[in-house]
Amino acid sequence: MRILNPKSRPLLLSVLIASAGYGQQIPEAIDLQAASSTYDRDTGHLVFKDVTISQGDMSVSANLAEATELEFENAAWVFTGNVKISTEEALISGEKAVIDFQDHRLVRASISGQPATINWESSENDEAITGRANELIYNRESGTLTLTGDAVLSSGISEISGSTLLYDFNAEQLVAGSPNDDSKGVRITITPEEANDKESTETSTAESPPASEDQP
Repeated sequence: MRILNPKSRPLLLSVLIASAGYGQQIPEAIDLQAASSTYDRDTGHLVFKDVTISQGDMSVSANLAEATELEFENAAWVFTGNVKISTEEALISGEKAVIDFQDHRLVRASISGQPATINWESSENDEAITGRANELIYNRESGTLTLTGDAVLSSGISEISGSTLLYDFNAEQLVAGSPNDDSKGVRITITPEEANDKESTETSTAESPPASEDQP
């Protein structure tokens, strides 16, 4: 099932794939800044407060970040509290994120919240796409972005919702629902632009006060 404009594909790719380092022989440097940090030498447990990790145009910030090692060669980081993953054109927000790094590149990210949200806008065609779900999962190897739990994706006049939405970057397809989950089904809403314009005009007219008879 496809509801998004084909022009959205480069934009979707830029959200996470480009920031993960596709096509780069040498990963860009990773910069970490934090208000404070603690380290347990026995367990190798690292904790950073008010942390921001940046690589190229991608940044990850949160109130707290935990990891078993500082190197990003093969590590899993857990971010909690006001988590934000941003690029030049996109912003992903949630309360918790588990991000896996391999070879100093992001390979998988799981962002959860009530809800977790994703917003991106193309600088080329001014197309805005928004999404929300209880959990957003990006997998670099499979080239997919999965929204699970009260998932909603909208673009322009189109909106699709379901328990699970999966966007396959390689196939340029949006798959709604799961063969093993028929609890809520899928709902698609398309609002005609003329109806929106008419509704806005009627609302504006209704809210305007009548002209006074004493006015010239």
